Amino acid sequence: MWSTSSELCYISGCDSTFIHLQLTPSLVKQKDDMMSVVPRYNFKADDIVKERRTTRENIEELKKCLAGNPRLPPVSDEQVALFLLACKDNVEFAKETIDIYFRQRSSAPELFQDRDIDGKEGQFTHSVTRFALFPLRTQENYAIAMAGLKDTSYYNFNIDSQVKAAFALIDILLYSNPPDGLIFIIDIKGVGIMHLTRLKLGTLKKFFAYVQEALPTQLKRVHIINASYIFEKILAIAKPFMKKELFELIIAHPPGMPWSELHEKYIPASLLPSDLGGELPSVDQMHEEFQQELKNLKTFLATHDKQALMYKK
Repeated sequence: MWSTSSELCYISGCDSTFIHLQLTPSLVKQKDDMMSVVPRYNFKADDIVKERRTTRENIEELKKCLAGNPRLPPVSDEQVALFLLACKDNVEFAKETIDIYFRQRSSAPELFQDRDIDGKEGQFTHSVTRFALFPLRTQENYAIAMAGLKDTSYYNFNIDSQVKAAFALIDILLYSNPPDGLIFIIDIKGVGIMHLTRLKLGTLKKFFAYVQEALPTQLKRVHIINASYIFEKILAIAKPFMKKELFELIIAHPPGMPWSELHEKYIPASLLPSDLGGELPSVDQMHEEFQQELKNLKTFLATHDKQALMYKK
């Protein structure tokens, strides 16, 4: 990991061994090139420290561990802090998770590359699927996101593109004021048997591996709404890739369920869109706002893509 000095850098491992190097102009350029692939967040690691969600000591210890791993690309203090939050401030767990994170992202370009919303794929994906980040958080500082079909034609259902968009949503979610967890709502209204013919087992395997082993935030709950008979069939396909811990996070809500039940047991109406009987704007409006966020943060997402490609397998 490079120091911030323009004259001196250090490389260190978990054993705290330091190698001092005098930076020549070529090394300075190499440092600048490497740091150009590090995503810039709208928060500082010190903000997380001030909130007592992690410590500067843990950040520095994890940075030393990461610097001893030659496979990894450079990472920022903010990324280090994110993984400490995701791993409950466990340095060893975070170190392992970061390696898995970059390995999986570099090995699945169909899910983590070319995420420009103004491209042909991005425009089509967001014309057939609604993605929304809700503006308010729970008392536990959990963020809430939602996805569902706009176009229910099975021939327009592309699992790779929709997983890619969902993972981009999570990256955007972490850009500013990272949450302590994520609640994801999936609306399967309009999903039918023919949609299942469009699933790819390879994509499902990569999706569940990333969600369960590499997600840079804690997944707290998954709500499936409009869970008709088709949900059991989806679950039968997905279950071989799911660990018990993830399976236990899922709550299925049948079609026609009173929204008051969702509000009373799980999420207050004040945090939900009008589509779910809540007090916030509609999912369609939130989807429009999310698309604008994708446009505003195109460079942020593209930098993630470049960073992942620097992972040495």
